[in-house]
Amino acid sequence: MGGKFWVAVIVVFIVFAILQYIAHPVLLGKIYQENSHLWKEEAVQNKLFFWHLISEFIFAFFFCLIYSKGFEPNRGYVGQGFRYAIYAGLLVYLPVAITHYAVLAAPGKMLALQGIYNFITVLISGIFLGAIYKPAPKPAM
Repeated sequence: MGGKFWVAVIVVFIVFAILQYIAHPVLLGKIYQENSHLWKEEAVQNKLFFWHLISEFIFAFFFCLIYSKGFEPNRGYVGQGFRYAIYAGLLVYLPVAITHYAVLAAPGKMLALQGIYNFITVLISGIFLGAIYKPAPKPAM
């Protein structure tokens, strides 16, 4: 895990966090307010916000780590990041969205939008990852 890896982790963490902020408080804010009974009080959420950031960093780290292990040299970087993000987004968010639909007493529209916005967030994060993480080619023997 060299310098390029850690740069990718930090950039993905920042991109992912910004996009999550846009998706949830901004785009979904109104529907969340309409369903405020589903959430902890805002003061409690603010007190625990550090754990939210830890969660996003964990996502960024493993998102980049798994990508770096399956990286294919001599193929398009951004395309690989996008393809990887499709797989990762479906792996993470599709089962979560289906489970939430089955077990939460939340509006289906809210859950669908969460799933869509989360998936888009992962896709954009993957594009950034593909653009940044370009390991040096292995020397020919």
